[in-house]
Amino acid sequence: MHRFIIILSICIFSFFLGLTSVIKNQTRITEKKIEKITLKIFNVKKDLRETELDYYYLSSPKNLSKKITELSLIEYTPIEFSKIYLDYKDFINSKNKLTNLKKINEKKTK
Repeated sequence: MHRFIIILSICIFSFFLGLTSVIKNQTRITEKKIEKITLKIFNVKKDLRETELDYYYLSSPKNLSKKITELSLIEYTPIEFSKIYLDYKDFINSKNKLTNLKKINEKKTK
């Protein structure tokens, strides 16, 4: 009876020792994943701050007025509404129509 208790105690101790090791390894893996995600979040926040800084600089009234004076020498004309495509498919269809018309005109001239 005394031997049985000792063997049972050793088995229970070994089981909990192994279970503790497994839990510790899983916790370590989870912590590493959390660190990687935290680093990614930090990099995205840093990039966001730099982008905001660029936006605030480029959209500042002083910089905008400077750009306007630089570009005032160029004459701009508005785009016709027919040249604005709402979808890529519309653009492709328009290009196909133009090429079809060219082919028809080429046949007539020949």
